[in-house]
Amino acid sequence: MAKLNEQSFRKELSSNKLKNLYLIYGEEKYLVSKYTDALISAAVGKEASEFDLYKFDSDVSLENIFYAAEQLPMFTDRKCVCVKDYNINSLSDGDYKQLETFCSDISPATVLVFSMPVLNADSKKKSNKLTKFIAFTEKFGNTLELKKLDEAALRNKIISWCGKVKCKIDRTNATKIISYAGTDLNTLKNETDKLCAYADGGEITEDIIRKLCVKNSEVNIFELSDCIAKNDFNAAYSLINLLFEQNEPPEIILSLISSSFIDIYRVKAASEAGKSINDTAEDFNYGRRSFLLKRANMSASKYSKDALKEIFEAILDADIKLKSTRSDPRIVIEVLLAKLLLAVKRSGRV
Repeated sequence: MAKLNEQSFRKELSSNKLKNLYLIYGEEKYLVSKYTDALISAAVGKEASEFDLYKFDSDVSLENIFYAAEQLPMFTDRKCVCVKDYNINSLSDGDYKQLETFCSDISPATVLVFSMPVLNADSKKKSNKLTKFIAFTEKFGNTLELKKLDEAALRNKIISWCGKVKCKIDRTNATKIISYAGTDLNTLKNETDKLCAYADGGEITEDIIRKLCVKNSEVNIFELSDCIAKNDFNAAYSLINLLFEQNEPPEIILSLISSSFIDIYRVKAASEAGKSINDTAEDFNYGRRSFLLKRANMSASKYSKDALKEIFEAILDADIKLKSTRSDPRIVIEVLLAKLLLAVKRSGRV
């Protein structure tokens, strides 16, 4: 029994030597869903009958999970019980103990799968029940944690998806898709499928990506910070309008603006201290999101310290107004944008 990675998990599925207990979780929800489906298919086939495959959502009771797992298979050698997004942390101490007791002696003909394709449970706290269940499952079954992929791995995924439908894309344009759509694999898969359908077996070019690929909020906010640095009022307000048309909550817009300028400030301060972007990413635990600092570095030199100070004061003021007054949220954001543009203009960095 062990903690598996993607390679060892695929090898186990192909060997057909499955364990009786699995826990599949992690930040990369696309892969959580993909490997959950692959495990179910390996256990009972792609067209399993309702007698050999039970699928439960998060509101299922422990009693129903136990009952399903105790039933004998009818048309296959195994029965599979898959429970999605079960909030293990919400169990009482007594219920959690029952779960461990049952899972330590599962029927040999049953594959019990706990999968988290949506739930973002915090598994880092040593005291919570999910952490305990992860350690328990590693002892009595197998776990598969699917962390966020870095840019190189995401780029390879895009190239692979294109290749499967006979489309061509080079590494530069695969990276361009990531810069537009972000790092969520579900979003990247949808955008890549759309681009492949348009290319229809041909090559996905930069022009096609610019024409069809939807920019996510983080990308729009990065462009917004660049517009502010250039003191481009029209482009800045066009981006704000776009974010509101996409129904982005004002609080999220403010949070992304704040994060963007924090990245810029960190890169600027680190450069003055003689530290590299990699040093900064490590100091502030950016992990696989270190690309944000590389992106911020493109704009950092355009802002003076005085401008950044004024920008953070304006962001704080907007945050207070959103949380404590009845002001129109859109007006708060638009006034903030005006203050940011004026701060840059007064600093002379345009």
